[in-house]
Amino acid sequence: MNQGNAALLPQGGGAYRGRCGGCPIGAMIRPIDYRTSMEGVPVRYVLADALQIPTYMDAGVAALKRALLRARLNIYSPQTVELLSCLQNVHDVFGIWEWDERLRSIARRFGLSANSLQRAA
Repeated sequence: MNQGNAALLPQGGGAYRGRCGGCPIGAMIRPIDYRTSMEGVPVRYVLADALQIPTYMDAGVAALKRALLRARLNIYSPQTVELLSCLQNVHDVFGIWEWDERLRSIARRFGLSANSLQRAA
């Protein structure tokens, strides 16, 4: 989020990686683990039941799970996935003028330091 604008997909929606940077989750994914199939996959799907995920996203969900695990994120923790989902939502949905306020709100919600969350995002 340090790039000062949202990384967006050509057809709309946020991107894990883009020409101008990426979302906070994409920043945690090592380049070697990144797959274009992840794009368009909400991070909340890493904990979703397989029947809740559109089948065309199966490869992207699997790649995202693998990349997040290799980034040493506990994707089996509902709280971790909820935090990641909140960060993804801030990047993908809100205007950049709202990011600081939203990140402070997320920090309060999860008992984190707003400064460290902003640095990580």
